[in-house]
Formats: sequence, C-alpha cells, structure tokens
Amino acid sequence: MANNLFELYLEDDADSFVVGTAVAETPQQLLIVSIDDNGQVDSVELIGRAHVSKIVTDTTYLEFCQSMIAENKAVNAFDPFQLAEQLPTSWQSMDRLLTECQNERRLISLVTDSEIYTGHVSLISAHQIGLQLVDFESLSFGAPTLIDKSDVMVIDYVSRQNNYVTKYWQHKGQKPKKD
Repeated sequence: MANNLFELYLEDDADSFVVGTAVAETPQQLLIVSIDDNGQVDSVELIGRAHVSKIVTDTTYLEFCQSMIAENKAVNAFDPFQLAEQLPTSWQSMDRLLTECQNERRLISLVTDSEIYTGHVSLISAHQIGLQLVDFESLSFGAPTLIDKSDVMVIDYVSRQNNYVTKYWQHKGQKPKKD
C-alpha cells in the first residue's frame, strides 16, 4: 500500500491534504484508504474527482509517511482496527454506496467544503442526501438533515472515529437512540 502513497488536495483548500492510496477508481471517483499523521490507517473514503484539485506523489512528507508506515507495520500497528479490509461492495456510484450504507445502517461521514456531517443515511434523492446526524454528547440521532449531493466532496465509508462510536454502541448492547 505504501508504494502508491499520495497527497490529495481538494478544491478550494491548497493548504491541507489527505494522505492515502487508491484501492479502486472510476473516471468520476476514487476509493482510497487514508493514512493519519501517525502513519496508521484512518479511513476508507470515496472522493469525487470533480473536487480534487491535485494529487502529488513525490514529497519529503510522503517519504516520512512511508517510514512511519513501515514502523507501524513492523509492530502490527498500521491498521489495528482492520479498517482497510472494510471496503464497500457498491462504491462505483455515490447512490449505490449511499444505498449500501442506508441498508447497513452504517455510521458514515459526509465532507463538504464547510462541514463534516456524521450519521445514518435516511434519504437518497436525485439531488439530496438525508442524514440523521449523530449527537456525540448524547450518542443519539436527531431529525434528518438534507445535504446537496453536489456539495459532498468526500464520503467516509468507515473511519476510526465512527468505528469507535459503533463499537461503543455494540459494547453497551444498545442501538443508538433517536431524539
């Protein structure tokens, strides 16, 4: 995985980037495994190519990331939650991925240029996504929030944070409450 590492810059944000590697792609989107700043797997993301401003593959920072990844792999700490193994089966289109997430009641995050929304998919229409947002203080869900599909730059199919919340609910033996 580390040999194809890149920095991916999203539109309108020249200062920050996602470090990762592509595991699959179509002309419209990339399915990537992102790496955090400790050299560990952070998430599996679907990124719309229309929102990508550039991809860089040869930087000193990526060399540093490669060394952290190697160290983490040596001590079995690269992907401690096996997130990179949790690839979606229907990622080739946004609607198919969202339908899969809705059917699984999967906790996902949607990233726009101004917000990160986390919750369960409750509606998929031609132009909008309904997401029942999770309240991280009460670990419950509120009313659905509508998000324009054209604003969604990244879908976190599985992430470390969402994995923690899901495992917490499973450990407590309860399903998340609806407000």
